[in-house]
Amino acid sequence: MMDKLYLIARIADTRVALRSRAIHSVVTVGTPVEVPAAPPHVAGLFALRSRVFTLIDPHVVIGLPAVPVVPGQRVIVIEVAEHGYALLADEIEDVCFIEAAETRIAGKLLPGWARVADAIIEHDGASLLVVDPSHLIHLPSLKAA
Repeated sequence: MMDKLYLIARIADTRVALRSRAIHSVVTVGTPVEVPAAPPHVAGLFALRSRVFTLIDPHVVIGLPAVPVVPGQRVIVIEVAEHGYALLADEIEDVCFIEAAETRIAGKLLPGWARVADAIIEHDGASLLVVDPSHLIHLPSLKAA
């Protein structure tokens, strides 16, 4: 039953579904500490319960401009390869069971979304992109010309 549990969020004005097994928690972030020379998708670091998390801006990962971090904003905490990360989201909507099956993406997505989306799932009459949060941690490598 837990494989049908999703966190629904809005990232870059797109509704997405994140599988609950990938989510550690949703927390409120204070003002993050900037990281000199960090990649553009790293919005900073912040501490939570004696642990340091890297704050990731998914907007940059999918090819959009960075968004400002607002103190008090809720973020999605995940763990990838034993490292803690938090994802900025425009809005955290809900955590819910979705009985529909995930289906293959048949349409064409913008390149940034195509890199991070695994499938589509129908919920309440709308199609949601199923996004693997671990795909949001690293920027794609640029090919030399």
